[in-house]
Amino acid sequence: MFNRSSPRSLLIEVNPYQILAAGISRTDQTGPALIDCAAEFEREDDAGLRRWLDEHFDKQKNWVPAIGGFTPPDGLLQRESILPRKLAEAGYLEEMLLEQYKVESPGAWKLQTLSPLEGTPIAPEGTQRPALICGVSHSDVHQIQQRLLDHRLLPYRLELSLLPLFGAIAHYKAQQGDKRAVVIVVIEQEHTAAYILGKEGVQTPAPVRHGFSSIVQAARKEFDLNDAQSVRERLHLADEELLLRATKFVRAIGRDLKPVVDSFEMTTGQPIGELYCAYLPPQLAWIAEPLTQVVGRTTLNLDCAAWLPSVSLQTAPEVPPFGPHWMGALSLMADIPGPKPEKAARESAIHPAPWHVDYRISAELPSGDLVRRRFLANVIAVTVASAALMATVWQFYAGYSLATDIAFWEQRMADDRRPFAEVSQLTRDLATQTARLDAAYELAAMPFPVSEFMLNLGRTRPAAMQIDAITSIDNGVNLRGTFKESSQQASRDLRGYVEELRRDPAIGPLFATIALTSLEREANTNSLAFEITFRRKAAQP
Repeated sequence: MFNRSSPRSLLIEVNPYQILAAGISRTDQTGPALIDCAAEFEREDDAGLRRWLDEHFDKQKNWVPAIGGFTPPDGLLQRESILPRKLAEAGYLEEMLLEQYKVESPGAWKLQTLSPLEGTPIAPEGTQRPALICGVSHSDVHQIQQRLLDHRLLPYRLELSLLPLFGAIAHYKAQQGDKRAVVIVVIEQEHTAAYILGKEGVQTPAPVRHGFSSIVQAARKEFDLNDAQSVRERLHLADEELLLRATKFVRAIGRDLKPVVDSFEMTTGQPIGELYCAYLPPQLAWIAEPLTQVVGRTTLNLDCAAWLPSVSLQTAPEVPPFGPHWMGALSLMADIPGPKPEKAARESAIHPAPWHVDYRISAELPSGDLVRRRFLANVIAVTVASAALMATVWQFYAGYSLATDIAFWEQRMADDRRPFAEVSQLTRDLATQTARLDAAYELAAMPFPVSEFMLNLGRTRPAAMQIDAITSIDNGVNLRGTFKESSQQASRDLRGYVEELRRDPAIGPLFATIALTSLEREANTNSLAFEITFRRKAAQP
């Protein structure tokens, strides 16, 4: 994990309450690892973790190597009696999970069996023996693994934090020369799990039904608080009033936990000396003391500063001292001496060190050849970008050409619009004139209609009389013309003509009166102008 391109790595643990992160560097491969920075964050504070990583790992622009630990809420950690020789059979552990723990889709879990005493993988041989079955669903592993990758953290190991914590506590107790058993308590939201480290290894009694929510409910009732934020702030303020009432808050957990502890002592005959509350942040560290009092035991006081050199770890002067809640995170990197894996299990061990099991899904991790992958990715990206740029330039050129052509033809159409309008007007005028000519031609071709009245007038007209106009008037007809004779003769002939019209059987019956209404001589001529008025008969009622 430490090489020339990655001189520093990260130690990170995601526990039920916090994210603990520490920068690790090692200049000498045989010497202790140096913790040069450390920080604590709320469990969901990804933004704070990202800022801290950018600040302390800004020179490492690629993946930051990381050793990660996590505590999945649905993880499996149980001591069972198994037949090791059946471990070689496919589906043996999956069938056990399905029958005893009612786990749905056990094939989607990553399982491992460890010795509950030594923490080493169990070889698939031998007779019945106790084993610690450790399992995590693929979905939980994928979720935490993807979360690390989102922070550009490349996990080199991804472990259940409790397993290396068991090894670290056992090592710490051995250093102290204390042979009494110790209880490791993990207070989850709705339940509390207890793990007992004794002379026969790890014992996993059933979890008690009360968890951190019972503490919240008790505090809400005791301090008469309504909202969750007020309760949280009150529990994080460990003043004298809170400490005086602390026993009431943890009584529900302690009342269920005490029979578990007493039963272990009665069954094994080994006394339990101390109790350790794992993962409690400093704001909630006050829970440990009243809980141990209710159970009737003492609190395990861990001195991390004194323990670190014994596991090949040291801290930089600027790093503040680690509290007991860091024990799980530090155990991920601790070099704890222990027995070697059984000979038959060395090949199948996921991680050779005791109490360490790697749960990574390797197929979902980036390849180790980051330079080649990045080069290929850059080549593909440049190719795609070039193709996109060429397509964009071509579209721009085609659009510009099309716009230019459209503007040219619109200008041509605008220039030709006036001549076209003139031609259209001329065409319309020509059509109008043509229509008129056609109408005149038709009129000229039609025979002139002559009425019977006009024929009769022509029949009775004297030779000296010229008819100039026949006009229609109200209730009659006017006949105007000239008479080319002397005045006396013309007057006698006109009166005679009027009498003849009255007597004419074709004309007279048509009119009520026929009278000469005007007679006068034209100037400078030997003619008389006359007017004869024909009055029609009144219509019969």
